[in-house]
Amino acid sequence: MELYNEEEQKNTKKSKLPMILGICIGILVVILFVILGFIIYLRGSMTTIKIDDVKIGELEQIFKFDETGTKIYIPIRKIAQYFNYEDYSGDYKVKSEDTTKCYVSNENEIAMFTLDSDVIIKTRGGADYEYVKIDEKVFQESGDLYTTIDGIEKAFNVEFEYNPEKKDISIYTLDYLLTSYTTALGITNYSQEFSDKKAVLNGMLIVQANQTQYGVIDIASGKYILEPKYEAISYLPTTSDFLVRSGGKYGVLSKEAKTKINVAYDDIQIMDNQNGLYLVKEGVLYGVLNTDGNTVLDVEYQHIGLEANNYTENGVENQYILLDTIIPAKNNNLWGFFDIEGKQITDFKYTSVGSKVTDVANSYPVVVVPSYQVIIVEKDGLYNIMKKDGSELITSFVLDSVYMRTNATTGKNSYFMTFNGNTQNVEDTLAGLGL
Repeated sequence: MELYNEEEQKNTKKSKLPMILGICIGILVVILFVILGFIIYLRGSMTTIKIDDVKIGELEQIFKFDETGTKIYIPIRKIAQYFNYEDYSGDYKVKSEDTTKCYVSNENEIAMFTLDSDVIIKTRGGADYEYVKIDEKVFQESGDLYTTIDGIEKAFNVEFEYNPEKKDISIYTLDYLLTSYTTALGITNYSQEFSDKKAVLNGMLIVQANQTQYGVIDIASGKYILEPKYEAISYLPTTSDFLVRSGGKYGVLSKEAKTKINVAYDDIQIMDNQNGLYLVKEGVLYGVLNTDGNTVLDVEYQHIGLEANNYTENGVENQYILLDTIIPAKNNNLWGFFDIEGKQITDFKYTSVGSKVTDVANSYPVVVVPSYQVIIVEKDGLYNIMKKDGSELITSFVLDSVYMRTNATTGKNSYFMTFNGNTQNVEDTLAGLGL
């Protein structure tokens, strides 16, 4: 009987062994599926970021997403190196370690961001400035300044593609886009000017049909927007228009091939992209048109604007527009002022605009005192101070000099005026007048 029971127990154990193995295998399969599902979940929840079709894994750590996952914020300085830009804190003109500002630069362009501002200042040197609006104000977190996709695109001249569902971000640089499109279209001759290349960001390309003829192609269709019949074409990034030359004359055409300024001028320059103003020249005289081609100032002035290089320390960025609203113009060897809508605010009665270099050590000439929104004007070697409405603060021209000095420690500018051997602080004097 005992032998029978032992045999029965052995058979029972053998019969349960496959079941136990099956249960263990089942549990392992379930665990495996859970692990695989978790891996797939992790992969699905991670963002893939590529620049010019190359995955850049470390960028996943610096991009910030809002709660919906649709808005992206990017640290400006940390992204710069990936686009071959140098990055710096502070202002690009007055060097400092100011963490409320930063700028990025390459051999072609500088772009500056400022905390709580939704405007980027871009420059290619000299008096060439653009004020570029972005969709949100710059903010600061953990010492870094952040902007949106829009801010990065406009500062670095790149193009983003973002799929929130797949969490895929693709960024394309200017040169990569140019190579891709020109290869696809079989184009070998196109403008190599940096500003002209930016047209590709708006789906256009300036091409050279032969040595003397240029046109503009729509890169989506490969068809001409502007036919190849112009002697020269330049792209105007701030307006997405084209400056064209034909028969030695210049005009402005839109990306829809509509004439905005007739091809009739000896020269055309953008003088204020914020307000959409062009400086035009016929012969030796100058005038001002707006982006619709309407006349702001007739072409009848000897000169419009100042020599900005004379007042760089004074913070003059736009030589044509003072204090954002005032246009200085010269006629019959005298200067007068207009507002940006073309309304005359003073007669032509000033010998010059702005002061000249003084004998005071470490001083600079002055054309504006920004804190009080006033302009320095001269008549026959003596100076006065003019408000934006054209009124003069002193009853007569009695100032012998007006100059500016910069505190090397704080970087603050102070303004001084001299008369009858006396020197006074301009801002203190204006404060005393109740301005």
